[in-house]
Amino acid sequence: MRWIALPLVLLVGCTTRPVEKVALEPVIEDRDVFPLNLEKDFDILFVIDNSNSMGQEQVNLSQNFPKFIDALRNFKLGPDGSGKPCTPSNQSGCKIPNVHIGVVSTDLGAGNYGLPSCEVSSGDRGKLQSQPRIAGCVPPSKPYIDYNEGVTNIASPTKDPVTQVKEAFQCIAEIGTGGCGFEHTLEAARRALDPALNLNPGFIRDNAYLAIVFITDEDDCSAQKPQLFDSNQTDLSDPLGPLTSFRCFEFGIECDINDRTKPGPRKSCRPAYDWLYKVQDYVDFFKTLKKPERIIVSALAGPTDKVEVGFDGQSPNLRPSCQTKSGNAAPALRIKGVVDAFGDHGQFSTICTDDFGPALKELGDLLVTNLNHCLDQPPLTPTGMMTCSAGAVVSQGVTCQQGCLEQADCVVREVTYDSNDQEHATVLTRCESDKFTRADDKDCGAICPCWRIVPSPSCDREGRTGYKLEILRKGEPPQGASAVLACQASALPWGSLEFSQLPQCK
Repeated sequence: MRWIALPLVLLVGCTTRPVEKVALEPVIEDRDVFPLNLEKDFDILFVIDNSNSMGQEQVNLSQNFPKFIDALRNFKLGPDGSGKPCTPSNQSGCKIPNVHIGVVSTDLGAGNYGLPSCEVSSGDRGKLQSQPRIAGCVPPSKPYIDYNEGVTNIASPTKDPVTQVKEAFQCIAEIGTGGCGFEHTLEAARRALDPALNLNPGFIRDNAYLAIVFITDEDDCSAQKPQLFDSNQTDLSDPLGPLTSFRCFEFGIECDINDRTKPGPRKSCRPAYDWLYKVQDYVDFFKTLKKPERIIVSALAGPTDKVEVGFDGQSPNLRPSCQTKSGNAAPALRIKGVVDAFGDHGQFSTICTDDFGPALKELGDLLVTNLNHCLDQPPLTPTGMMTCSAGAVVSQGVTCQQGCLEQADCVVREVTYDSNDQEHATVLTRCESDKFTRADDKDCGAICPCWRIVPSPSCDREGRTGYKLEILRKGEPPQGASAVLACQASALPWGSLEFSQLPQCK
């Protein structure tokens, strides 16, 4: 429902208000779903390619993982006991959510053909990997890292529990490069999480968010027909062609040209099915585990904007779509298809970078956004003007002259589910105007419950507005309740020069 391009005349919710003027700029419906109970449990699965080209990438992940953890710190969770500041503007001493963090490899073998690096027919089977990989390091006592309210399952001499989490991941993340070169990336995630298989008991919690993170320099090769790896076919003229990872592309992707003997660029490429499992099957499976708004899917993989076939001698190959001094990566078309299916809960970054830090920080920011109720897009007034708080910096050299967040053209519904999983929705009333300018006032006054939009330092991150939704009420919200926010919003990013040129509200 996010990022829907709408006609210039757009009404959200109540249609009784007259629209005096329509802004001549891109307008979208910005729709977000926020849990109203403070839910702070995250189950995070890292699916790491352990084929022979991934050594430096695994080190990159391990070294930059602390940036991901630091991005998870949140003022709402309270101080971590380190004595460092834990305030909305400085969260260096705040707790992180209660996390389970697990690692699986992409190695599920390649049938019973005993291929080099794929000798074990089922590989690592989707089992969590928690063996120590660095001399003297301390792994978690379970197959996964468990951090709960400042207590971990890591018997480390390090006293700070958050640092224990960082060190334990670094201890287990460099899983080696001896894995099968036919990477079953999506299937490894499915097996690791499938409750019917129960390979990793205790890792997935019923009430936790789920994040799946793929780290790979190849596309997915999750074969439903193990005959794809038939080692008796090796010639260009054989039905399956030479025994290389090009088979995963040839029999898993359709393009404008589907002829292994013709080198050159490919266009209009999309996943194809028969030899490999359907990408949609994985999307559907992940969505059976949680409601879609409770799932984050992320990938560090090869970008998909360049697809080209070349030759090494007599063998066709898929040319890299990116490369650095650390290595190169093939276009991850199937993996990106899964990421894209989760909309704004999906994140795709290139693996061709010497610093995974920014992408991992962005992933952490994406997870904690669910705690902060941050608005991604700037809401507009019914007449298409920007809404902002007085004095806010709209862009360089431009400030908000008059606060008018109370004019945001939004509708907020409180959604609950009964024992039969039937949805019940109630439209919430907008709070009184003065509540939008007094963020420290948590009393809903004469209208309870009511909603408002207020500035939030913890939401003031790159690409976001710096504002959050708040529901003011007496007492606690119903268990399991969510707020569904729908606003007429600008498609221009907050902070951009183009956005700053919009008329300000009056």
